[in-house]
Amino acid sequence: MDSTASLRYYTRELRRRLDHYAERRRNGYRRPGSLERAAERILATRAERGLESGGHFHGVWPRDLCFAAPGLAAAGYDDVVADTAAALLSELSKADVFYTDFHPDYSAATPSEGVDTVPAVVLSLAAVGRLREHDDAVVELVARHRERFVESGIVTGSGSSWWDSAAAPRETYNTAIWLAAIEALERHGLGTAGADSSAIRDGLDRLWNGRYFDEHRGSTMLACDANVVPLYFGVVGDDRARSIVDALADLETPNGLCMREQPFGVGEVHPFFALHRDYHYHVWPWNSFMYANGLERYGFEERARREVERIERVMAPYGTFLEVLTLEGEPYVKRGYASAEEFTVAAALWREFADRSR
Repeated sequence: MDSTASLRYYTRELRRRLDHYAERRRNGYRRPGSLERAAERILATRAERGLESGGHFHGVWPRDLCFAAPGLAAAGYDDVVADTAAALLSELSKADVFYTDFHPDYSAATPSEGVDTVPAVVLSLAAVGRLREHDDAVVELVARHRERFVESGIVTGSGSSWWDSAAAPRETYNTAIWLAAIEALERHGLGTAGADSSAIRDGLDRLWNGRYFDEHRGSTMLACDANVVPLYFGVVGDDRARSIVDALADLETPNGLCMREQPFGVGEVHPFFALHRDYHYHVWPWNSFMYANGLERYGFEERARREVERIERVMAPYGTFLEVLTLEGEPYVKRGYASAEEFTVAAALWREFADRSR
């Protein structure tokens, strides 16, 4: 994306955020209804509108789509997931950039191309059983991703759409989601363009510090993106999963799982996010629901239910699914940014957990 297009994108993005902030400051978030009805409403509305991320996020983010896909499928929207992922795949095949935010009339990289875009599209198609329909296009994109980002089994790169604010590569998250995508291709007997899950797993192993995964080489910070994602996709063995769960207990709060041990410093975020470098430190309900699904996958049912009940308790008064909460369990509203509401991925992951626990 050239500098002029990037400036237009951020101008639009900033205007939407400020308009949403002003609206939430005036009117708050509270609306009547249960979370169950909210999930039904949100998923149905998004299915009609192309699975946009929700709130003031008007585009489709591959990362959100990938994590929402199982819950959307459980709610009966697998065809919508398949069509949306296929549309992203088609646009990516024609472009030289791995976009992170797709709109009907333009696409954008935020602030750099998405290191997780290709794996997210692969996993979205796999979640609804549609990988074989797009074999050639998927293999071509996998080859481009491997050539651009993979170094000795570790996926690096200047950006990631999990934490688009972070300046340093989110190497463990990027490697874990890449591993999950390649294993999905291997399970379906499809080509991987030379990517080998065993080599990727070796790369991921080098980021293990004996208790949990470091967020990237050179950092020992305990962070959710590096550890919740491997649990959610089931790419670690039982012993390592148990160790991760023990470590993540340090981030549990009465109002849900905190995203990392400490907020980012000024020099650790892109300038656009300098005022909100604590944004990825608070409680994200969708991260908590991912965590709960991962806990359930590995047999930690009581821990999983407890995490879901915490988030349900703090969100129930608002009657909707929020993007981010403060550590005190209130919507994040500060310095010109307000939490998105009607957040698709949070509703879908809640729906996935309800289906999984049944």
